[in-house]
Amino acid sequence: MIQRIQTVYFILVMLLLSALLSGLEIFGFPTAKNYFSFSVYGVQRFGSAASAPLGKAENIQGSVLFYFVIAFVLFNYYVMMNYKNLKKQFRLARLALLIYLVGLLFVLIVGSLGLIVPGANSIELGWGYYLSVVGLPFSYFAFKGVKKDKEILESLDRLR
Repeated sequence: MIQRIQTVYFILVMLLLSALLSGLEIFGFPTAKNYFSFSVYGVQRFGSAASAPLGKAENIQGSVLFYFVIAFVLFNYYVMMNYKNLKKQFRLARLALLIYLVGLLFVLIVGSLGLIVPGANSIELGWGYYLSVVGLPFSYFAFKGVKKDKEILESLDRLR
């Protein structure tokens, strides 16, 4: 199982998404009085942008994104472990790629439109945003690896 390249890609996707669970900031929203930080745990308000990483935060709203990230990491693990049934793994890998793309687009649109914090002066991208974007190509490469294995197996079946 580990000798297959898509396993490495699935592990990288799971590690990158798991890094979001450490509380990395996805978006930052500076306003005139406060600094709002959006992570998988929700929106937090800080006194200023300088005190954002270390200062005392007040939780404004929770986030469903936390549960989505946990479920998606477990789903990627399930896809990775279905290596004995390539047809099922192919369908699940395609679904995982689609879910990842739609989820990333949703977070990007909601964050860039400023729907999270109305009245924000600007939007600052955090490390969590970059980690989630970097995981998308790895999910695609994992899908392509599963597809390649499936095509090789089908070509061997034709020879028999």
